[in-house]
Amino acid sequence: MDEPAQGSVVLVDFSYSNQIQSKARPALVVSNSRYNTISRDVIVMKITSRKPKMMAVSLTNEDLLSGSPDHPSYAQADGIYALEKDLICNTIGIVRPKKMQEIRNLVSDLFSVDPF
Repeated sequence: MDEPAQGSVVLVDFSYSNQIQSKARPALVVSNSRYNTISRDVIVMKITSRKPKMMAVSLTNEDLLSGSPDHPSYAQADGIYALEKDLICNTIGIVRPKKMQEIRNLVSDLFSVDPF
């Protein structure tokens, strides 16, 4: 498999909390190519079909350069994980640069300094 690119929507073999069973789930690669090339891991953001109460960006067909979500989905900025590239099953789409900027802005907001 080629190195995953930032903005790729991938299927990931996520383990359940019991660490026995797993399920393929969509995720968005948010780490950059430089990191993805030198690391065994990638940084991904969870994608869900349930609208989170906060820290989420919607993903629709119009937000993808290629591929198509099965239904309206949301990238969760508070659902960020480092995982081994071997857990990526498939690449199913690429997010448009404008939508990636919206996602970067949300992540930046998540890690911004609290005002005193």
